[in-house]
Amino acid sequence: MTNSIGIEYITDEAGNKSKVLIAYEDWQHIETGFKEWMAYKARKSSLNTAFMEVKLMQEGKLPKTDMETFLDEC
Repeated sequence: MTNSIGIEYITDEAGNKSKVLIAYEDWQHIETGFKEWMAYKARKSSLNTAFMEVKLMQEGKLPKTDMETFLDEC
């Protein structure tokens, strides 16, 4: 994929853009990147939750989990 994507706009009767056309190959690259970004966001959210739980455990606000229980949850 090049740095620029050929985009064609479809407009309605009033001249308002209503749809976008791009080459299928460009769409595949965009879709792949989007899926990777969504997976990154999910991992980041999961890690943020885990760090928050550890902090709460250190502060005594959540019970600590032993290793066997932790591994069983995985």
